[in-house]
Amino acid sequence: MRKSLCILLCILLIGAGAVYGFAEDGAPPDDAPEAASAFTLDFTEEEIQMSLDDARHRMLTDSTAIEAADQRQMANRAKTRSYYENERDLNAIARMSGEERREAGVMGGASRTRREMATYQSNFAIAQTQRNYDAEVNKIVYDTVKEYYTLAQAKEALRISQENAAIQETLYQNTQSKYNVGTVAKQDVLRAELGLSEAVVSARKSENDYALVRMSFNMLIGLDLMQSVALTDSLEESPISDISLDQAVSEALANRNEIAGADYWAQVAEYNLREVGNNASRSTARYRQAQAELTETRNASKNAPNGIEMDVKSKYMNMTQKQSEVELGKLRVETAKEAYRLANLQYDAGMATLADAQQAQYGAYQAELAYYMTLLDYNLSIIEYEQSMTVGTMSVVF
Repeated sequence: MRKSLCILLCILLIGAGAVYGFAEDGAPPDDAPEAASAFTLDFTEEEIQMSLDDARHRMLTDSTAIEAADQRQMANRAKTRSYYENERDLNAIARMSGEERREAGVMGGASRTRREMATYQSNFAIAQTQRNYDAEVNKIVYDTVKEYYTLAQAKEALRISQENAAIQETLYQNTQSKYNVGTVAKQDVLRAELGLSEAVVSARKSENDYALVRMSFNMLIGLDLMQSVALTDSLEESPISDISLDQAVSEALANRNEIAGADYWAQVAEYNLREVGNNASRSTARYRQAQAELTETRNASKNAPNGIEMDVKSKYMNMTQKQSEVELGKLRVETAKEAYRLANLQYDAGMATLADAQQAQYGAYQAELAYYMTLLDYNLSIIEYEQSMTVGTMSVVF
């Protein structure tokens, strides 16, 4: 009964769109279960070849994300025009005599403070419109790289899980053979069966995870949900950024939107307090509220450079740490695979138990999964660091 259950699990896994290589040349052993049909998501048979550069180009020229960024840029340009119109109108009012204002039906005046603030806002808006657009482009590029590499990582995780299932199948077949000739106990067969069943379930989960990531990638890129995409760039270790930390901090302090935004709102609050002070007593709630807003925005403006410097340094440390973890991960994979090779040889020779071989294989399996996850994190940490010295990914509301 247990053997039948084990074979059934293998059939379900193999039939779900994955073909496992049970031997080094990809051919299953003679007594391996045959593939059977099972539920699977049907992606298109025709594949689209796509490099990382292709994905970036598509996202920046023909995607809902860039379309939304273009629309927001147009909205910011319209707001910039409104600031210029306000500045123009206030200057025109300031040139009017009292009688001309009455005849024109103008209510209120155009103080020097209001005119200065209008000029400041219009000048800021025209520059910040492009900076906000650049920040949105940064976010699109990051999301594209992240989704592309996540898909590549999910594909590697599926491969690793499939290979683990194949190895567990070999262990099961070997253990069954040993049991048939009386060299191992029935308990070993049961343990091997359990190990294979767990590997089958794990591989099926990896297949499901891969399918979900494929659909997520297609949604981001703007393809049909079930379109097959063949990535032409694999998840490999990228060279670490050659931009020094000092240079990155210097550029970030000059470029980041967070600093520009904090300075802008502090200046607007200062103009606002000055205008309120011209029209209301300092004991009024209106003046005190404006004063509190100025204090708050000034503190934010003062702290923004330190926050940005800390952000850049944090991303730099994360990048270098991830690079070290990638190198450590390589060593762990190599060590774990060698440990399994030796444990399997010892098991075949009767010098180690099945539990020893299974534990060694599980270690190799987990080490390789962890390596590719670390590799994903490392590659993303590079783009996070390099974007941290630009305008960033945050837009400023003005």
